[in-house]
Amino acid sequence: MFLRSALLVSLAVLATGCSTAKGPNLAKMAPIVNATLRQGEDVIEPGDLIQVRLISAEAPGVGGVTNDPAFQLNQDVRVQADGRASFIGLDDLPAAGLLPSVLDEILTGRYASLLDEEPTLSVVIAQQAPRTVTVFGEVAQPGLVPIPPDGHLSLVDALGRAGGPSTRTAWLSNALLIRWDHKEQKQIAWKIDARRRHWDTEETVYLQNRDILFIPNTNVDHVAIQLDQFVRRMIPLPNIFPQI
Repeated sequence: MFLRSALLVSLAVLATGCSTAKGPNLAKMAPIVNATLRQGEDVIEPGDLIQVRLISAEAPGVGGVTNDPAFQLNQDVRVQADGRASFIGLDDLPAAGLLPSVLDEILTGRYASLLDEEPTLSVVIAQQAPRTVTVFGEVAQPGLVPIPPDGHLSLVDALGRAGGPSTRTAWLSNALLIRWDHKEQKQIAWKIDARRRHWDTEETVYLQNRDILFIPNTNVDHVAIQLDQFVRRMIPLPNIFPQI
């Protein structure tokens, strides 16, 4: 509830802070926004299936470093909605927001404290949950927009997949993009001029999993109503996961 309230307030401030101002256009914002994109290995997200395998040839027992069934290390674990995951012999651990290699180090350390030797583990994302962004406000079909398998979804493409902006009421010059920065462990937001005149540019803004794109109404009196309707009832807000 606190996170939803905080986001509600921050969106309202960004949307109504100035009734006439507009953000920098897509081309100008592209280098800034795209610099925060996660590159390379995907982080673990809620709903992912994590595969943990023992790869130490010297370890006794079948599928683990001991014959005690409580410590069989080979396991497939689904990340819960709150970002935590239940691993055999351990308390629930925060997993979402971590790279598989980081979770590998954490599990290795935790299991080493329970066993006589340090296991050699392999931790991979065996099955990804759908990657999506949320587009709401003055668009034809507000809600979740899937990210294509290649991982590339531009802000303009997301608008199109949400049915396009309303021709009468969309305040495209004040589009708001909210992103959870896994590296800095905080939310960041930008105001962007996403009017059609800026769509056909060499550089454009790209979105990533769990981004939130809000297209406000040209009548700022309606912003609070839209925020309540969409933020409180529709948006799957990014989880904030504690560091281990």
